[in-house]
Amino acid sequence: MEIPLELSQTQYKFLTSKARFAAMIAGVGAGKTFSLCLRAVMTAMENPGSHGTIVASTYRNLGDFVIPMLTGELWEKMNAPDGWDELTTSFNKQSLIANFKNGSKIYLRSCDRPDDLRGPNLGWFAIDEAAKVSGKVWRLMVARLRKPPEKGWITTTPRGRNWVWEEFAKRKRRDYEFFTGATEENKALTRDYIKSLKESYSGSFLNQEFYGQFVAWEGLVYPQVAVDLHHLDAPEDGITSEYRYGVAGTDWGWADPSVILTGIVGTDGLIHLVDEYYVKKKPIEDIAEAAYEYHKKWGIRTFHCDPSRPEYLMEFRQQGLDARKGKNAIDPGVAAVHKQIDRGLFRMDFNRCPETVRELETYHYEEDDTGQVLRDRPVDRDNHCMDALRYLVYGQSKAGHASSRRGFR
Repeated sequence: MEIPLELSQTQYKFLTSKARFAAMIAGVGAGKTFSLCLRAVMTAMENPGSHGTIVASTYRNLGDFVIPMLTGELWEKMNAPDGWDELTTSFNKQSLIANFKNGSKIYLRSCDRPDDLRGPNLGWFAIDEAAKVSGKVWRLMVARLRKPPEKGWITTTPRGRNWVWEEFAKRKRRDYEFFTGATEENKALTRDYIKSLKESYSGSFLNQEFYGQFVAWEGLVYPQVAVDLHHLDAPEDGITSEYRYGVAGTDWGWADPSVILTGIVGTDGLIHLVDEYYVKKKPIEDIAEAAYEYHKKWGIRTFHCDPSRPEYLMEFRQQGLDARKGKNAIDPGVAAVHKQIDRGLFRMDFNRCPETVRELETYHYEEDDTGQVLRDRPVDRDNHCMDALRYLVYGQSKAGHASSRRGFR
């Protein structure tokens, strides 16, 4: 299949790699989703009758980025606006299956429910923003490769040294290749955009988000959290007998997102984060309705809330919810989260809590003018899930002690 456009060096290497497993590890805006979709179409055309799957980290990302790229933007970039219609016979928006004229099929799926990825044998798969999903998704897809050409690809901006680093970069492996690239390689981006991006990032974050490098982030508040150590799938149908009850942390916002972070508490004191609500510009009435639905599904006993809006707590209480003021001081909350993690009593579903994962990977302490980390001062930016996490864990630690004294354990 001819590619009538100019590619970056990283894109070209990824698209022409003959390795069984290939990865494009690049900065934001470097053309990763475009490259993934183009590789998928090329493979479907070069292997008539083949079946493959494109996997997105969430259903929202599938609908917002992958599908528009696959069915529209890809062809506009190649100056072939009718290309998708010329190659396919149908695209079912309910089943999310694209049927090609040569008998090939592309299935479009998300990782919101990883076990749903199990199914028929595949010839190939491709995972977009792979660092945002758990290693379990990768293993599930590899196990489905039982037909030609038996290949798998990922594109992603790196997220520390997680399973992507373990699979592709930690050591040289037969049949594995990865290619790194910077945001500025994308010639479609304006100089002003690239300049503003470089000016807004610094240090390890610049190396990761702009240059696409695997970095061990310096000054993270919770550096010990890792998908391979702390991922645990949420129960599919709500709270189960293994858990005692649910608990939630809530942070208010408008222009910034409002967050409800839900955990379920095990009989041993484990806190397992299983769900998140992360939305902007929603009135408190809508947030309270969402909170009530989480309460019903997860058996939430108490919502530990941002204390800055007492009228919002009253709205929760009018829904019959136990809403209490959270501990606003940062240090005690951070200490409570560290204690929970260090005791081995912290788990989360990395697929169901994507914004929490993203903030965990970037929530860091400030640095002074010499670059020294100020361990008593987390950066007050993009930390809404982190605030909700503090309220949740600190509030539960106090409630747990009180329950223990009353003999409820």
